[in-house]
Amino acid sequence: MIDIYICEDNQKELSLFTQYIKDLVSIENIDMEINLSSSDPHEILQAAALSQNVGLFFLDIDLKSDINGLALAQRIRKLQPRCFIIFITSHSEMGFLTFEYKVEALDFILKDNASRIKSKIHECLLNVNDKYTSINNNIHKTFVINQSGQQISIDYDDIVYFETSYNIHKIILHTSRRTIEFTGQLKDLEQQLDHHFYRCHRSFIINKNNIAEIDYPEQTIYMNTGETVPISKRMKKGLKKIMG
Repeated sequence: MIDIYICEDNQKELSLFTQYIKDLVSIENIDMEINLSSSDPHEILQAAALSQNVGLFFLDIDLKSDINGLALAQRIRKLQPRCFIIFITSHSEMGFLTFEYKVEALDFILKDNASRIKSKIHECLLNVNDKYTSINNNIHKTFVINQSGQQISIDYDDIVYFETSYNIHKIILHTSRRTIEFTGQLKDLEQQLDHHFYRCHRSFIINKNNIAEIDYPEQTIYMNTGETVPISKRMKKGLKKIMG
């Protein structure tokens, strides 16, 4: 999931850009959502510091604040080294300053006309989605879900466990932040996953890296999210062996 942030001091333009992005994310069915749309750069920094997701930031340069867009981008880059930064501004002459501030901006959109701005935002969203997917696949192993025409990539590290859903031929994926139900069966899923995962019960597959504690006599696994998962008697021996 990519969190989107928009910082623009002009309220009319802030609303317009926010609506553009909402519509385009919905149309393209990409795994992004707007975390915050604000005219206050301090609010953007606070939200970015609290988020555990990669951020995509659309920033104006002149924010009528004690922090301009370039300084804001510098601070954001320190908080989120892997984030994506795009400037939307009417100050074309300030484009060169993005290099002086070393913020590694992905793009620079001029406020010339509404149609072109929307087109450029659309292009940036698709570009970021492609880059994020590529980077994730190269750096982290990911589990990809294709659902209703949407492709959702989840880092292996973020997966806590899978369980069989009450809905037939459905599986529920649990992360620390959300759950996703998708079509499948655990027996097939078990073949796709690597050594980080273990089938501890007929209805559960756990991520071993996210185990907090195991109570073998009670046949219970405590995950680092506070959730509990059962161990079947048949699978206890194998779990003891792989956990050392």
